[in-house]
Amino acid sequence: MNPFSSFLSLLVPLLVTLLLLILLLEQIWYLRRKRNVPGPNILFPFLGNVIPLISNPTKFWQLQVLLSASVGFSVNYVFGRFIVFIRNTELSHLIFANVKPDAFSLIVHPFGKKLFGQRNMIYMFGQDHKDLRRHIAPNFTLKALSTYTQLQQLIILEHLKSWERLWSTVSPAEPIPLRLLVRDFNLETSQTVFVGTYLSSEARERFKAKLGIERMLKTLTHCAAESKKRMLQGEDPSCLIDFWMQEMVRVTAESKTPPPHSTDEEIGNYLFDFLFTAQDASTSSLLWVVTLLDSHPDVLRKVREEVSRIWSPESDVLMTAEQLREMKYTQAVALEVVRYRPPATLVPHIAVEDSPLTEWYTIPKGSIVFPSVYESSFQGFREADRFEPERFSEERQEDVIFRRNYLAFGASPHQCVGQRYALNHLAPNRRCDEIMYTPTISPKDGCMVFLTRRCPRYPNFTLN
Repeated sequence: MNPFSSFLSLLVPLLVTLLLLILLLEQIWYLRRKRNVPGPNILFPFLGNVIPLISNPTKFWQLQVLLSASVGFSVNYVFGRFIVFIRNTELSHLIFANVKPDAFSLIVHPFGKKLFGQRNMIYMFGQDHKDLRRHIAPNFTLKALSTYTQLQQLIILEHLKSWERLWSTVSPAEPIPLRLLVRDFNLETSQTVFVGTYLSSEARERFKAKLGIERMLKTLTHCAAESKKRMLQGEDPSCLIDFWMQEMVRVTAESKTPPPHSTDEEIGNYLFDFLFTAQDASTSSLLWVVTLLDSHPDVLRKVREEVSRIWSPESDVLMTAEQLREMKYTQAVALEVVRYRPPATLVPHIAVEDSPLTEWYTIPKGSIVFPSVYESSFQGFREADRFEPERFSEERQEDVIFRRNYLAFGASPHQCVGQRYALNHLAPNRRCDEIMYTPTISPKDGCMVFLTRRCPRYPNFTLN
């Protein structure tokens, strides 16, 4: 036997032994973290359950739901990461309430810190975070929401016209998928409401194509600077960034110093955050509005009756925020859509330190924790599996009684600041109630529809 063959004959058993030892240590590492929590007892080496998660995410998460039924949470292992899935609403509240340096940190996106920046609002804690939210609050006053409502209606009308033109070019017997059309409509709405005319047509196209994040941030920084100039001159706000800069100007004038986190660059980063987070979630909810109203014609009839009683498109006058607030049933429909099909089903966090979850289990440091907003939406509410807007009526008040189960907009310090804007945006073929993760949930068929204009002519809207 030559020396090389002798070397291999010694090396191969050592490598095999080393590999088996690594696999054994991986299993022991997982089982020590798992303890007696429901979850798989044997792992596929190195990968864990990443293949089932990628190949069929719906089935994967449904399995976590079944596993967690007994104690309210379950565990798993995916590509080297220990994960904890939380089904129980109170345990989810525990995670949301402990977003702080020594407990849990929001992840939001796999490359979130690189995409948004380390100092983004998503990753802030404590007083810094509270101060920033306080300065953002004027962006969502009734006056601000009234301005946004007008902008939204103008954009809705233009896109309805474009959809009708598209429909005229295809066979009337063939439905068209709304998913991409709604995405483009929602993107234009977000850009116009948040940044207004400060964002050029060229910049809007870059956002649509998701090209050059650094260039987008630079553009939004410039938008913040231009808005600040206008507000310093005492002009009226026309979009979200104007209301924000108006507040910055007021606070600076009163205190003689700019508030924290109010540089043009920081504001530009926060605007990017708003645009990013509003896109997929609102698109998902708008698609579910169409799907659920189509599959519940009695609900659609009530919405149409309420809208017709309060406002007419033939009036050629934009619907006011006051009229929108009068549409109690329509608002209940928006709330029920978000409860029944919450767009962000899971809100991933990372355990910064070992963190107690129950009296008998502590989440190990480095674990990825998934509180399930979707599961909470089907807990507590009466006949929760039914799509029933009446649950949010003044008589039933399930939004008050089961408030802790309504987690579609989060909870505690990081609750969504724009939830009222989002609900206003939802105030309003084939039936498709099957879910697809994309990464938010949306109708699996892409929301295929037939388009028919109901009004004899389009309203002749003008912005006041």
